Amino acid sequence: MSAAAPSPAAGAAPDAAPDAAPDAAPGREAVASAYQRFEPRAYLRNNYAPPRGDLSSPDGVGPWKLRCLAQTFATGVARESQRGSVPLPRPVSARSSQDSDPGWLGLSPVESHVPRKKGERLPEAGPTIYQLLSACTHFEDITMTDFLEVNRQELGLWLREEPGAFDWSMYSQHVCLIEGKGESWREKERQLRARVKRVLHIDVHQPQPLGAGNLAPLPVDALVSAFCLEAVSPDLPSFQRALDHITTLLRPGGHLLLIGALEESWYLAGEARLVVVPVCKEEVMEALVRSGYEVRDLRTYIMPACLQTGVDDVKGIFFAWAQKKEGGVMAQGTQC
Repeated sequence: MSAAAPSPAAGAAPDAAPDAAPDAAPGREAVASAYQRFEPRAYLRNNYAPPRGDLSSPDGVGPWKLRCLAQTFATGVARESQRGSVPLPRPVSARSSQDSDPGWLGLSPVESHVPRKKGERLPEAGPTIYQLLSACTHFEDITMTDFLEVNRQELGLWLREEPGAFDWSMYSQHVCLIEGKGESWREKERQLRARVKRVLHIDVHQPQPLGAGNLAPLPVDALVSAFCLEAVSPDLPSFQRALDHITTLLRPGGHLLLIGALEESWYLAGEARLVVVPVCKEEVMEALVRSGYEVRDLRTYIMPACLQTGVDDVKGIFFAWAQKKEGGVMAQGTQC
């Protein structure tokens, strides 16, 4: 999804969860109804074709997101997920897009006595794959998820290399350039296709987001949610509950990468005009802490005027890396 618009990666269910607040159901029903008009290809054109899809400028939103993902997987998430349980570092303060990139995670090697043969990763995807391009080097078993059947179909077109699939080759080339390993973009895409094992339905507003008897190997080592929670939650309490729900999919000590829109209230996807709950970076930080995470890093990007194209009212983007506490308990009042 676009750095500017939230992804519909996990919509609201028409029926309220049994543990939801009484007034939450009407708002969630409205969200679910609105997403029935969502058009994946229009959404991709709005956010992943130029100008927002122009990767030639290092100051663009696309390169910024790809750098955040590549650096995190290269220096932190992948190494720790494959080595098992690790000590938690001190939390870090929020950073802005003006902060320099090199070495921003600052991790040292960590030894562990719980080796893992392979990493397992479960992203909430929307109709996009860019958020997996750096992950697929380190994780052998990837589950993609989305609430909408049309988005899962869009993902299937790319995974099967069918005619008419959205062209992500510019993103694949840019990630290969960032990583600097000499890997070809075609090999990068081949590896990703091979490591995505399943594409499943998800509903983040249910206590069991994947449903009972799902095929995903749970709990997972790493979870990526891109432009999802704020896009499908009618209010901040629903946003918090959705974060609590997806946290149950993650093992203790596992890592969450959360990407989303800042101070956005709506966006377009074809004829659909979708409502978004506006969040600021302080609210994102608080929600992560309340859900039982240690926040490792939180960065923000201010959307420049040249990328404010009328398809939404987004003010910026956040990228958070958080680690689920070992044996941690959610703050009082956040359990669903």
